[in-house]
Amino acid sequence: MQPPRMRAVGVLVVLLLLSACADPVSGPVTTGSPSRPASASPEPSASAGASQAARPSDQPGSEATYTVIRGDTLFAIATSHDTSVEQLQAWNAQRYPSLATDPNGLEPGWELIVRGDPSVTPQPTPALTPQPSAPPIPPQVAGCRAGNRVAPGAQETFYTVPKAGHAVALTFDMGGRLDPALAIMSFLVENRVCATLFPTGAMSQTATGEQVLAVVRAHPELFEIGNHTMHHCDLVSGGAGSPSTAPCAGGPPSADFIRRELTDAAAILQAGTGQNPQPYWRPPYGSVNQAVLDAAASVGYTKTFMWDIDTIDWKPIPDGGPTAEQIASKVITQSQDGSNVLMHIGGYETLDALRIMVPGLRERGFSLTSLSDLLN
Repeated sequence: MQPPRMRAVGVLVVLLLLSACADPVSGPVTTGSPSRPASASPEPSASAGASQAARPSDQPGSEATYTVIRGDTLFAIATSHDTSVEQLQAWNAQRYPSLATDPNGLEPGWELIVRGDPSVTPQPTPALTPQPSAPPIPPQVAGCRAGNRVAPGAQETFYTVPKAGHAVALTFDMGGRLDPALAIMSFLVENRVCATLFPTGAMSQTATGEQVLAVVRAHPELFEIGNHTMHHCDLVSGGAGSPSTAPCAGGPPSADFIRRELTDAAAILQAGTGQNPQPYWRPPYGSVNQAVLDAAASVGYTKTFMWDIDTIDWKPIPDGGPTAEQIASKVITQSQDGSNVLMHIGGYETLDALRIMVPGLRERGFSLTSLSDLLN
């Protein structure tokens, strides 16, 4: 047996050896594989120096995008991605400038940033609020005019406008569906297309309808309005109507009913656009006879506008309606001097058709203008 002193020396030697083998940096010894704390940043690649290590805002996942589909609204997108309409405008207005003034003017296929790094993405500023409309586009630049209405005069019904020159009127009824209306208005403004709109009073009182009228008010150099009655009733047989059939029930309308349909709508249209729709009007469904014409003329609506090209854009493709290409082809090939093209501000394929139609008609040398311009 070793003496106590020798045993103590042996223990001391072992302890000194263990201390020399320990890692002074790693700290206490742990079992299992070493792991990075959850909060640690990813390490730079082998080719990057320490000073080039990526910042968190540069890492994948710091930005997310969303592809707009038909029917989307900026509010719905903001809600689903836990952000705000204003922030979406701030992130995306540089790429899609119309978002700054028209948050409802989304177009399918747009790639929107829905999550960005606040340190590199500007927050909303007053510059993104709606700005005053641009000065009127001179007729020689736009190639068209609107609002130069003819006097009421005698009763006249137009399918085409004779002696109009090499020009076509694009007209839009607003009596039902409104889903792409603001995008269509934005397209017409951006492409300097004059047009005549025929809104009903009822649809003009909806949120989207009010915004459409506001665009008309902001751009009197491009847009004019005619009257499409209050409730879109069949003025010959009665019935039909939009958005409710109730005001149209009860059989063939009386002359007094027809007059009220026009005067009630006129008050709403004038308040929203600053334009008096007289003497222009379009009977819903094109349903008209001499008694209806006389009743309309008795309250100042002596110019009745039908059409010579019907796009049937109110019917969706699954129900046998036309595609955008079919609409555009029909209008481009069938238009003649003084044509009056019937479309709807809520047409299912109308926006896509316009993207083909407008350049196609212009390639044929047509001026795309208002009914007033054709008449003058």
